[in-house]
Amino acid sequence: MSRIQRGFLSIKQYAQGATWVYRWNTTRASDAKRVEQSRAIGLVRDIGRSEKAAWAEVERLGLSNLVKMPTVVSTFDVLAEHYIENELKRKDGVIGRKARETAARDLHNLRAHIIPRWGAEVATDISPLTVEMWFETLASTLCGKRGKQKVRLSWTAISKIKSVMNQVYRHSQRHGLIPRNADANPMTHVRCKSGVARDTVTVSPQQMIGILSYLDTPETQLEWTLALTCAATGLRGEEAFGLQWHDIDYVGNRILIRRAWSKGRMTDGKNVHSMSSVALHQVLAGFLQEWRRQTSYAKNSDWLFASSKCGGRIPRCASIVARDYLRPAGVEAGVLPKGDKSTRFGWHSLRHSLAEFFADNGVDPAVTMKTLRHKKLSTTLEIYTHHVQNSQIAAQGKFLQAIKVATEAIQ
Repeated sequence: MSRIQRGFLSIKQYAQGATWVYRWNTTRASDAKRVEQSRAIGLVRDIGRSEKAAWAEVERLGLSNLVKMPTVVSTFDVLAEHYIENELKRKDGVIGRKARETAARDLHNLRAHIIPRWGAEVATDISPLTVEMWFETLASTLCGKRGKQKVRLSWTAISKIKSVMNQVYRHSQRHGLIPRNADANPMTHVRCKSGVARDTVTVSPQQMIGILSYLDTPETQLEWTLALTCAATGLRGEEAFGLQWHDIDYVGNRILIRRAWSKGRMTDGKNVHSMSSVALHQVLAGFLQEWRRQTSYAKNSDWLFASSKCGGRIPRCASIVARDYLRPAGVEAGVLPKGDKSTRFGWHSLRHSLAEFFADNGVDPAVTMKTLRHKKLSTTLEIYTHHVQNSQIAAQGKFLQAIKVATEAIQ
């Protein structure tokens, strides 16, 4: 059997040389999947064996018009549900598979915000300008929730909503549910305010000293070691709580990131780039060894920050430890004002703080990127070094000195 391909169309000649068969793809109405259709165009002995003759017969019979059959007009909820079932709930494969926390966040945004607003709309007819106006509404009205309290969505959250909408369109194009041209995805033309969290709370070295001082009691050595480890390595909270003692490589001066722990279960971590290792300085290694001598759970397979309440079978809960220990320590150290219950402050804040410290002290951005295990340098520069840095102030001072005003102003 030979096959002649032209775009999305093909002709097959069976091995016995009896028939040319014309094939094309359409979208099946029942489940919106792309399926192959076929139709015989004639006998080989009548048409001839050449490609030119075969395609000429296709045109003479008008069969090319078959591919112009109207396809199913998909509303956004159809595309979104296909994306949920085939991407967010997918547990096999590697390409494109999301971390459980990311999938849960995207599913929430789809169910809580996107599908209620856009589900009934024809997906390819959604206007980019209308989406931008909707984003403005999300940012200015009480349409989100934090616990039982209604809040306005931050632009960080809205940028996540934009991202998952774009992913739904791209997924649909890969699966042939909508055309693969740029016009079929309106999100390529949608603008959104930067999702960088400008109000991210960071901790200065002096404030970190205050946090560690607050936690330095015989009863809170686990919390003290945990805070120091997260602050010095930039580990995500779920990565720190997922550590076991055999992940600490004292010889290689590194901590191996092999798993994460989130919402009461073990996960594969954020992405393939995060599952690597971070540097382990000898000073930090010494404190970890000291904690291993103190803890009741010191076997190689035990968790570094095990829950004594659960007999060491699982790690401590990241959110509870942050609420009961890290946040009060942050208040005591002056990171947060007393009585503040709305500002977000947790283990990820220490990750931002390390990046900020590196930027202020002239550490090569590539080193910072490697430490934080980002895929792209732009993520490190745009999201994790967003405050005015000491190096920027110093550079500005050099300019003022160059134009002979810096010294005069100080005097």
